[in-house]
Amino acid sequence: MSMLNLHRGLRSASLSVCVLLLMTGCSVFSPSERPAEMVLLQPADGPLPVLLTQRVSLNKWGQQQQFIAIGRFTYQQTKLVALLPTGQQLLYLEFDGEELTQRTAPSVELPGKEILALIQFALWSDEALHNSYRPEQGWALELTDRRRQLLYNDKVLLDVLYAKQQVIIDNQLKGYQVMIETLEQKDLTP
Repeated sequence: MSMLNLHRGLRSASLSVCVLLLMTGCSVFSPSERPAEMVLLQPADGPLPVLLTQRVSLNKWGQQQQFIAIGRFTYQQTKLVALLPTGQQLLYLEFDGEELTQRTAPSVELPGKEILALIQFALWSDEALHNSYRPEQGWALELTDRRRQLLYNDKVLLDVLYAKQQVIIDNQLKGYQVMIETLEQKDLTP
C-alpha cells in the first residue's frame, strides 16, 4: 500500500469519528456564540473511491465507547454504517450530493448532516475546504499533511491529527476525543 493511499485511508477514518462525536451532546459554546453550520460538500470533490472498515474509540469525560464504522466513498455518493460491538446497526447515512438519507437505531437521535460534514472535513481536498469555509463567513482553516484545524471566529472547533495508523480528532465544540484505526481498506477505482 502506498503512503498516499494510506494517508487517504487514515483521513477517511475520520468519518467514523463524526458518528461518535455527534452522539454526545453539550456544546461548549453559548447560544449567542454558536458557530455557523458546517457545510456539506459534493461527493465528486471527495477522496479517491474507497471502502473502509474502521475501529472507532470515543473518549468523553473519562468514559470510552467503541464501535465499527464501514464507509464507502465514491464520486457519486457517500455511505456510512456504524455498528455497535454487538453488531447492531447504530447509524446509516447516504448522500448523493443533493439528498441526505439517514436511519438510526430506535430511540437514537443523531444529526446526520453534521456527522457527514465532519467526515468531509477530514477527507476532502484542501481546495474543496477552502472553497466552502470562507473567511468572510468567520471560518479559518489551518491545513497541513499531518493536521487539519477548523476555526470559527478565531476559536478552534475541530483539530484533526493524522498519526501513523490512526486519526485523532479533538472536537472542542462537543468536548470529546475520537481515535480511529483503519482495519481494512479496499480501493474502489476501476
